[in-house]
Amino acid sequence: MSIRGRTALFVLGLVPVLAQGAVVGEVISVNDRKTAQQAIMSAANGSQFAEVTCGDSLTHSGSPRYFLGMRAVPDEYLPDGYLRSEMVAADEDCAASYVISDEPGMRFSTGRWSPDGRTMAVYATRWDLSTGGFVASGIYLADVVFLNSGSSRPVGIANLRLVIEADGETLFSWSGDGSRIAYRGPAPNGQGGTQADILIYNRLTGETANVTNTPTVHEDAPAFSPVDDRIAYQVQVAIKGTYRFDIFTIPAAGGVPKQITYKGTTGSPQNYFPCFSPDGQYLAYGSGSLSWPLVDFDVYKIRADGTGKAVNLTARRAGDFLGPVEWRR
Repeated sequence: MSIRGRTALFVLGLVPVLAQGAVVGEVISVNDRKTAQQAIMSAANGSQFAEVTCGDSLTHSGSPRYFLGMRAVPDEYLPDGYLRSEMVAADEDCAASYVISDEPGMRFSTGRWSPDGRTMAVYATRWDLSTGGFVASGIYLADVVFLNSGSSRPVGIANLRLVIEADGETLFSWSGDGSRIAYRGPAPNGQGGTQADILIYNRLTGETANVTNTPTVHEDAPAFSPVDDRIAYQVQVAIKGTYRFDIFTIPAAGGVPKQITYKGTTGSPQNYFPCFSPDGQYLAYGSGSLSWPLVDFDVYKIRADGTGKAVNLTARRAGDFLGPVEWRR
């Protein structure tokens, strides 16, 4: 990453924490709002289950896998009055965590590993501490630096660069081949304002395309299929003076969207944070309600074409599993 014209590489120490058993095989991870921990469960039926103190995005393969998280730095404030944060990688047992970037002028937020684990995308805000001036905010890419050539353990980042400017927290997803990033971005609403559409940034060309292009509809939380060019996302739908949120899919090149969830799918009006299974055959998502009457969120899975019944993976768990939902092999 560049700091005032210099290239910096962070290789910092580990912080041991309590070891906790990892769920093996194909797993779904999601935040439990009741415990403020990450819930890890088997994607088959949720029978294997563990909650861990680390969390957020989990690498796709390797042994062990690593979570990518962001941690506020106590008593270190940026010019806007909020704490800066550092980037942390923790193994899937949460037995050890490693600070991989403590850039003084950055506040890191949501992060996602690329499918091959060699690059990370992260939403961040950057400040020039020498002047106190705001520099930029948006989605940054960084190359991952590993312990050695044969290791999957990340120890730092390099070449941090801004690729998508955004002035607010932005949800995003990597394509299966790592060449594109789908994200929620502003687009004209036809009335002089903006609303949220699903956009795609192409790493190879630097170009951005609007996939949904719906001036009267708000869309969010895009998720690429790992095996093809479908994108799943959530849509805010106006119904009789109120709103519900449902899951749709659309080809990455644009086209006719397909609705996956309906009123009767789970019985809950808010369906958030879709995520494809590794083979692209299923979607996992959170379903519940943040408005009256309040309903704790559960994690469901459903066939990606919308056929069949949705299966509740967390029905027997006492938790509130809102999201974001991630599915890993």
